Amino acid sequence: MKMSTRSAWILLVVVLLVGAGAYYFLHRSGTPATQVSGIEALFTCDAGKTADATFYEGTSTPPTAPGGPPTPGGSVHLVLSDGRDMTLAQTISADGARYATADESFVFWNVGDTATITENGTSTFANCVDENNQ
Repeated sequence: MKMSTRSAWILLVVVLLVGAGAYYFLHRSGTPATQVSGIEALFTCDAGKTADATFYEGTSTPPTAPGGPPTPGGSVHLVLSDGRDMTLAQTISADGARYATADESFVFWNVGDTATITENGTSTFANCVDENNQ
């Protein structure tokens, strides 16, 4: 069975459109916040530890209870000096920006030019200061 040139071109266009759509949807939902670029900060902490952070904005969702706060939609990508690499969703915070795992076992809290990392209730990266603003 021989395919005409016109049919081949139509098939090629369909394949390209399907591929472009798949690429868009896969990359659009890769992290809680879907930006191409973010704001970077390098925090130096006690005991010579560092936390390289890239902050991404996201769309907040409406409050779940009347009069309650909206749920932030941002995220932070962290690369820690101990080799860990992770992305955390932003959570509700009364002060600064707070990011955590779903079970709250790992929390990165950023207020102004400072940050703290708490793991299972224990501060593991303390007195962190953004090197760019010292």
